[in-house]
Amino acid sequence: MHTAEQLLNRCVLLDLEVYPNGKIIKVGAVYQDDVVSLKGRFRQSDIPKMLNKLARKADFVLGHNLLNHDLPILKKQFPRLRLNKLPVIDTLFLS
Repeated sequence: MHTAEQLLNRCVLLDLEVYPNGKIIKVGAVYQDDVVSLKGRFRQSDIPKMLNKLARKADFVLGHNLLNHDLPILKKQFPRLRLNKLPVIDTLFLS
């Protein structure tokens, strides 16, 4: 049996903030001790670089409303993103 901590250590935790036009304005992501926090002025091209680094060893992506919000936006803008291939744990459906 696995503990919650063991599961979280295998997950990229992800949250996006997005303008209605689809522009990503904030990214928060964590994998173990690595943290990505993009806000304010940043290049959109920084997003896949940083998220791919986090996702390379992860087994899952975990977050709230990933399936209906965050991941479709990422897939549209960055179709080759590693996160797009990970199994999803969406806490919206767990709650």
